Amino acid sequence: MTSITEDTKANIHIVVTGNKTNPVLELQAKTLAQALGLDFNIESVADADLVLAYGEGGLELRDLRDRRTRPMCIDFTKVDVRPYSANLSRRQPLARAMGKKNTTLIDATAGLGQDAFLLAALGFQVNAVERHAVLVALLQDALSRAEKDSTVKRALAGRLSIICGDARKLISELAPVDVIYLDPMFPPKRRKSALARKEMRILRDLVGEDVDASQLFQVAHAHSRNRVVVKRPQHAKPLAPAPDFAISGNLVRYDVYLTGVL
Repeated sequence: MTSITEDTKANIHIVVTGNKTNPVLELQAKTLAQALGLDFNIESVADADLVLAYGEGGLELRDLRDRRTRPMCIDFTKVDVRPYSANLSRRQPLARAMGKKNTTLIDATAGLGQDAFLLAALGFQVNAVERHAVLVALLQDALSRAEKDSTVKRALAGRLSIICGDARKLISELAPVDVIYLDPMFPPKRRKSALARKEMRILRDLVGEDVDASQLFQVAHAHSRNRVVVKRPQHAKPLAPAPDFAISGNLVRYDVYLTGVL
């Protein structure tokens, strides 16, 4: 795993929560701290803003600046992936945007991994790329826990891979694939919205703005076999001009750019 950048890691520390005498949790935390180039503390850290905490329920990210904020913990087992569930319907906007005949894709902005997980459960072979190593740690921990659930394991069938790195550099190595999917950080609305909730504020504080989203789109468009799909809020303009078509949901839309480069 790649260590995180110096400007981000200054106030992030690894701690163990719950039973602090648990040697397994302590070893996991020490190993992760070393991999990420972060400090390790078994007790709480007073001068930290964000804390990665190991507990009995898994790895979570906590905001010490506001104790009322819920910890960020990715849990794929909460997604209903039973056969014939609504989440596995190919009629939903996300699945329709990917196309009927496409099977392989790169999620170049994995983030919290919900779309990558769902697409894998829908039958796509997914390489989920995330450049922030703390998010990658959360994703890998979530995937490891999820695969202990027999229903989730059957739904995924080994089709989801999580990769740490800059998608602008990795796409050429992972291609060719049928679809490259982009879900850059949404531009904020003038009015308060669901995006402003405290948990999403942690994510924005951690990863910053996707100022290079247009560059990533160009790389994706140059390497995708069939299409690039960009998730956007309904109020936002397209990331790139003139999508070939768009598929809308209740709150978001999926702008589709056909490529045919291969």
